[in-house]
Amino acid sequence: MEFLNVLREGAGYKQQVYALYETAFPKEEQKPLTFMEKWAEEGKAELLAIVEKEEFIGLAMNMFSSGGAVLDYLAISPAKRSGGYGSRAVKGLIERIGNRKYVFEIEKQDPQAENAQDRKRRKAFYLRNGLKETGLFVNAYETDFEILTPDGEITYKQYEEMLKEMLGENLNLASPSLISEK
Repeated sequence: MEFLNVLREGAGYKQQVYALYETAFPKEEQKPLTFMEKWAEEGKAELLAIVEKEEFIGLAMNMFSSGGAVLDYLAISPAKRSGGYGSRAVKGLIERIGNRKYVFEIEKQDPQAENAQDRKRRKAFYLRNGLKETGLFVNAYETDFEILTPDGEITYKQYEEMLKEMLGENLNLASPSLISEK
């Protein structure tokens, strides 16, 4: 499995990455792709095609701060789901980031939510693939998120500082607020 930057060596997959991005995430959770491209050009983000044997598998988008990274988006192509690609992608991304702090934002568990079963399934998927609960819950992008990390450790202040460094004047895109912390 390879992670190819769609603004450089993975440019041939750019249309597939952007099409999957548009369909895999709710509009209210999407950042403008023009911002993502600008941040990628500045080294604050990366837009990745997940590829195996030159076949498009999915996408990953990371944002970077000096202290680590936030997995902003991860999606596997519908034709490739349930084939183990998501698990391999998560493990590969964690390995790719190395010893730096790596933050995964997942929708907060809410039994009343329209997609409650999807949320439960996604959280179980991430926990099976090496992520740990941090006890940190935030509201960003007008959505309630639970924060997971490979080591299970992060404070709200660390998370907020990462976002401030990543988004700068565009922090209003996220405007994180603490819901609860352990």
